[in-house]
Amino acid sequence: MASREPRRGERAGDALTSDDPSDDPNEVFDLVDSEDQVIGRVRRGDAHRDPSLTHRSIQVLVFTTDGRLLLQRRSRSKDLFPGYLCASASGHVASGDDYATTARREIMEELGVAPPLIYTGKTLVRSEPETEVTAIFVARCNGPFRFHPTETEGGLLLTWAAVWQGQADGSLAMTPALVAALDMVARLERLGRLEPLFQTL
Repeated sequence: MASREPRRGERAGDALTSDDPSDDPNEVFDLVDSEDQVIGRVRRGDAHRDPSLTHRSIQVLVFTTDGRLLLQRRSRSKDLFPGYLCASASGHVASGDDYATTARREIMEELGVAPPLIYTGKTLVRSEPETEVTAIFVARCNGPFRFHPTETEGGLLLTWAAVWQGQADGSLAMTPALVAALDMVARLERLGRLEPLFQTL
């Protein structure tokens, strides 16, 4: 039986079942320079406590056809920013992988959907524990969404206005990577370039 679309502000999906471990400190990432060129490899556990070790990640922002944005709430067991809101799907790029492959894998693992993804650019994100080059993708999908049982604590569907209000008044705690992704996509929207991207699907 098909799931109905969640109402505004309501948790937006059911949990997937998985035995995959989360946040393995021995997972290996590519170490990159300021130009995003690979210069070595680094363990996750080291990259997440030394901001001089720049590595790669992806952010996917999923919009429904009525214009709402799906945001995930990170599990409280995550090694960084537990309980914060993050992109609809996000993750680190494993050593030897590329951004697009990682984005497609993460959205399936975290949301149980596989919509076409549109690359919008990449940016450097610095925070106290880490530095990452993150590639940002957008997608349009109404679900149904099935959230990973250990990576997340579900999600919210929010209007742009609710997202910006929550960021401004501090009621929505957001990861630095989500803030960077929102800034990039908001610039595209202000320039009238976001909707034309979706028309290419």
